Amino acid sequence: MIRHCRNDLGETSHFVFALAFCLKAENMLSRVINLLVALTAITLGGFLALNYPVGTLLPISGFVAIAVISFYQPSLFLIIIPAILPVSGFAPWTGWISFEELDLLVLATATGGYARFAFDGKLDASQRTSSLLLLLSILMSVSILISMTRGFADAGGFVFGWFQGYDGPMNSVRIGKSFFLALLLIPLIARLQNTLGTITSRKLGLGIAIGLGTASIAALWERLAFTGLLDFSSDYRSTALFWEMHVGGAALDGWLLLTIPFSIWALRNSRSTFQFVLSLCLVGLAAYASLTTFSRGVYLALMVALPLLAWQTRSQLKPVEIHQESLTWGFFHWMIALVLLGTMAGLVFPTGGYRGLLALFGLIAISLSMPQVLRKISLAQFCSSCLTGLFLGALLVVLSNFLPKGPYVLYTFLFMLTFPALYWPRIWAIASSPAITMASFVGLMLSAANVAGYWGGVEALPGAFGALTLMFLILVWAAFSKRPLWPNDLRWQGGLLTTAVAVSGLISVFGGGAYMGDRFSTSSSDLDGRLLHWRQAVAMLQTSADITFGKGLGRFPANYYFAIPTGAFPGTYQIKEQNGNSWLSLVAPRHPISFGDVFRISQRLSFSAKGPFVVDLKVKTNAATAIHVEVCEKQLLYPGGCVVGSVTVKATNAEWQPVHIRLAGAELSGGPWYAPRLKMFSLGILNKSGAATLDDVVLTTDRGANLLRNGEFTNEMQHWFFTSDRDHMPWHAKNLLVNILFDQGMAGLGLFLLLTVCALWRLNLGSAREHEISPYLTAAIIGFLVVGLFDSLTDVPRLAFLYYLVILYALSLGTLGKRRKRMHSKKRAPAAQVVQQ
Repeated sequence: MIRHCRNDLGETSHFVFALAFCLKAENMLSRVINLLVALTAITLGGFLALNYPVGTLLPISGFVAIAVISFYQPSLFLIIIPAILPVSGFAPWTGWISFEELDLLVLATATGGYARFAFDGKLDASQRTSSLLLLLSILMSVSILISMTRGFADAGGFVFGWFQGYDGPMNSVRIGKSFFLALLLIPLIARLQNTLGTITSRKLGLGIAIGLGTASIAALWERLAFTGLLDFSSDYRSTALFWEMHVGGAALDGWLLLTIPFSIWALRNSRSTFQFVLSLCLVGLAAYASLTTFSRGVYLALMVALPLLAWQTRSQLKPVEIHQESLTWGFFHWMIALVLLGTMAGLVFPTGGYRGLLALFGLIAISLSMPQVLRKISLAQFCSSCLTGLFLGALLVVLSNFLPKGPYVLYTFLFMLTFPALYWPRIWAIASSPAITMASFVGLMLSAANVAGYWGGVEALPGAFGALTLMFLILVWAAFSKRPLWPNDLRWQGGLLTTAVAVSGLISVFGGGAYMGDRFSTSSSDLDGRLLHWRQAVAMLQTSADITFGKGLGRFPANYYFAIPTGAFPGTYQIKEQNGNSWLSLVAPRHPISFGDVFRISQRLSFSAKGPFVVDLKVKTNAATAIHVEVCEKQLLYPGGCVVGSVTVKATNAEWQPVHIRLAGAELSGGPWYAPRLKMFSLGILNKSGAATLDDVVLTTDRGANLLRNGEFTNEMQHWFFTSDRDHMPWHAKNLLVNILFDQGMAGLGLFLLLTVCALWRLNLGSAREHEISPYLTAAIIGFLVVGLFDSLTDVPRLAFLYYLVILYALSLGTLGKRRKRMHSKKRAPAAQVVQQ
């Protein structure tokens, strides 16, 4: 519009007036568009909040609060949304699957953000979206809408519903809206980039890093509650609070790989010791969460993404910094360090256990700063200090074995004695400080070996002494080397110690438990199964329209039921209604059913729910059917303690039959106070291909209070939730590209790859290659894609939303700065022309 007005006007005074008029008109148009978007967002968000299944006050209050925050502090959504996304899914409580809290969160943000821009009314041409981003967004939107329409048709036509399952038409909406929610935020981010510059990327990085922390803390709670911190043998894979894993999948895996690079970003950008310590804790938590997924895809993705990130962030350093770093520590040194750390952990852990490993960590932490102190000591003083420490340490070790927990007490005492000698400047000033420190460290080494022996017996001593000898030799070399072997920097040392923890974690997972070893031993057969599954998925695309545009978003589970042999049928459910009465129709899997294979309809119970439990319900069935009920301490897929009951109901000839079941089993423990266990009531069918109709489900205790809500199913699946604990293949294509091909066809797959490739190009070869956040976005995208080799990922709305947000944000990077420069040069040109006139 501005260019058109400028070309039509000749005189300068007329041009200035017309330019002002055009700018005012364009600003007015911008205000109207922003206001319309805000009104649309508040209408949709308010509609969802008013229909939220678990009360309306809290969702409406939360919606208003987020909208107000976004209006007054628009940039805060960059932190808030990624930070709370991993813990904001409450489908197991609400019964909602088609819609979720993510929708409310983004719509509230859009309400406040676009309203703010409508009131501001200032338009800068540098805010306009890049043509590449605009074109790809339009094409991808069209592809998703086409596939959504095809999904409706494949489901028999569109029917709106709040509680439809994965075989209903609303599943297409569930999958498709993730892209549009991410796209809705991009204009807000573009506006913030124009006003805040690099602060925008830093806030987004901080939000993603916090999101990694919240997911990792949830995984830590799950392990503490159900397995214990260091149990790596049980068949229990962390799911955190990703309810989308109720039918398997890799929601947590994908989230970790999208966010772990930003823990390194937080570490490198820490401005204070406190921030650095928090970042180290974040890295440790993320490493633990990754290890406890027991996912081969996660391990492979980390092996690809983290070295790539290390190489890219190194290339970002200034030439002087690269030269200085290469003098002290380089890639080759890191490889040697990893081998040495792995060797020491491998020597200690098999027999010394976790206590021996923790004692080794303490020694590593101390030894990193020892060379600085020992450079002040002569060889004779060094030898005499070692002999003194050896004699006194051996004496203390002997005496400690006569005391309760004596080895642990002695180790703690010597550690507290050695640590201040390294880090308290006043002690450094004492002439004898180096000798005392060395003697104390030698005693600490003997005490560490004693800790391993106290836990693992005499068999643990050879491995412990082998690791300690290796550490001692490295320390001697570092103390008397002409040049430092490693940087004398606390942050660097903290990073190496974190690396030691990660290496030890790997040793613990593979050496301390049989579960991971068993998984790797079956890798070849598992891959053959995946290849067969992918071929079956692609074979379901039978027509040219299917190949071009896909079967439809979210239609894989429903098509799998009919296209695959009946033995793979995992079970299903449906809410039926007649004459105002609703009931649950439940069908069991079509294969032999063990306890883990039961297709369950479940409801969360309160933490305080205690047995004994009694279940009453009405059943209608055409053949003898075994009804199974249970109350389990259960987060999602893996039960802790359970009380169970079952009864076989004979054919009822279309008549309702009352059933009374008393649950039996050991009393539920509730878990430790610091990590309480969630409880879940479930019902299912035990016999192969069994089917029954259930209604009026009541769970009571001796107190007689009903613990269930909506047991008569009058509100469809409100408060109810389904799980397929072990039968996961029928629910997922198990490959990101195969899943997109099935949903959106070749057209959608091509656009998805084009979006991803263009984002990576911009981050690494294009205009955003020098941006500080580019390497972390690149590592996140690559890690996500590697995990996607073995799972679908985009069928998880929260995960797909963050991935698309990262991709679209990457495409928007690097364009605003150039556009501002062009605008600045264009603004100077008319002024020069005026002077000439």
